[in-house]
This record gives sequence, structure tokens and C-alpha cells, in this order.
Amino acid sequence: MEKRRFLAIAFCCILFAAHCAGCGKKGDPTAPRPVVPEASEDLSAHPQGESIILSWTIPQENTDGSPLADLKGFKIVRSVRSFEKECQTCPKKFVLLYDVDYKNYLMHNPQATTVEYADRDLSFETIYTYGVLSYNAAQRHGPQSNIQEVFWNVSLLPPRNLQGELDGKSAVLFWEEPLSLADGTPLEGLAGYNLYRRLPDEDYPLNPVNQDLLTTTACRDKGIEPDRNYFFMVRSVRKVKESLIESDCSEEITINTTDRTSPDTPTGLVAILTNTGIVLKWDENKESDLKGYYLYRL
Repeated sequence: MEKRRFLAIAFCCILFAAHCAGCGKKGDPTAPRPVVPEASEDLSAHPQGESIILSWTIPQENTDGSPLADLKGFKIVRSVRSFEKECQTCPKKFVLLYDVDYKNYLMHNPQATTVEYADRDLSFETIYTYGVLSYNAAQRHGPQSNIQEVFWNVSLLPPRNLQGELDGKSAVLFWEEPLSLADGTPLEGLAGYNLYRRLPDEDYPLNPVNQDLLTTTACRDKGIEPDRNYFFMVRSVRKVKESLIESDCSEEITINTTDRTSPDTPTGLVAILTNTGIVLKWDENKESDLKGYYLYRL
């Protein structure tokens, strides 16, 4: 009897504890957050020639930190406003400019870590503001990227008469300033120049060799290596309000860095007879790119 009473009491205690555990206040239900691509935070805009080239890094993660395995594409959005309606505090109306299919882009650029897009649908004296949204296979897009604003107008003509020469381990380049704007109107807003360099079978990179804008019509490029062909071109840069707009490219020149100057003739050669043979000694050459010596015997 005592055993049955003990079991009954224990059972009641268990029921009471379970009831108490379920009496706590429940929180409001929350919808699960969808997994979406993280935002691209390095969108850049390069006004060049007759286009504005957009560039951004391909995201690798979702907003929750998980690997981004189902990236579908990118939606480029743009806001358009004329110079006359410039307003820094007014809200911008973005509309879809272009939808980049990620797989198709990789087919043409298999090693790409960034995406580039050239906007050529442009009008002078216009402010263009850009943003990019990544989206996945479920058509869910992540947060908008940083925005880039360009004050677009007529560019300068390219620099004239680009020339270059090899000077030791550097390439020295010099040119003449442009005569006018690209539409023939008088020269206005010249801010400087950008130098670009490429190797054979390569395209010119998006960014110039120089980190800071060149403000003279000559420069020295120390980033070259021996025994290579280098191609160079220069762009004029015009400042339009807050934007730097590059011209079309100048004429291209080639500089070959192969050293065809033979070393100096070795001097001070002496022959010393020893018990085991003849020791030859001579003065060491001073050329920094000396490969070695050939020894001849008659």
C-alpha cells in the first residue's frame, strides 16, 4: 500500500512540474530570416571615353555568414538627374539598368573575381547614381551595395604625341597636352593624366599605373621587368564638378626592355702556376645584370 501511495505522489509531482513548465509566457512568433547574398561594398565607377565602367567584387557569402553557393546574378540600378536639378538631399529614384546573369558572365570570364559593366546610354550634363544588388536562385536579393555618383559631361581629347624610352630599369614616357575638349570646344577643366600599361595578349587594366593623378606631361614607370615588351597609353582627365572623367586612350607605344648592350670586356686576367694546375683570376665586371663568363683556351 505504501509503495502504491509513493508512486501516485511521484506521478502527480511529474504532472505538476510539466504543467508549470508550460505556463511560462511565450514570445511573439517571428518569421525566419531568408538567406540572401551579402552586399557588395566596393562598387566603383570609372568614367572613360564614351562610357562609365562599373566594377565590383563578386560576393562569396550570404548575410548570415554561410557560403554563397546559389548566386544567380546582379541587378544594376541607376538614378538619373540633370545638372539643373542637382539636389543632394532629395530622394533618388532608382530604376533597373541591367541584369547581369552570373553563370553567363563566368562563361566569358572564367577567372573573374570582379564584375565589370560599361554604361554607354549617357547624356551630357547629367548626374548618374549607381547601385548593385546581388540575388540568388530563389530570386531573393541582398542589401544594396554602396552607391557611386558621376557628374557626366564632355571629356577631353586624348594626350598627343606620346613617346617613351628605356632608361636603366625604368620606362620614361612623355606627351603633349590635348588641344581641346572632345567636341572641339576650348580646353577646360584639365586636371591631369592617367598612365596605363599592359603586356602582350593582355587588355589594359581598369586602374592606371599611377596611384595619384599625374599633373605633368612626363612620368617614370619603375614597375617594369627586363626582357619583356610593354605597351603604354595615356588618358587625359577632366574634372567636372565632383567627378574625374577620362578621355579616350592616346596612341599606343611599345617599349622593349631587353638589354642588347654587351658586357664590358673582362680585365686584369692573370694565370698562376700551381702544383695542381693553373689558376686564372680577373677583375669582376660591374654590370648588375651580368649572367656569367665564358672561358676559352688555345
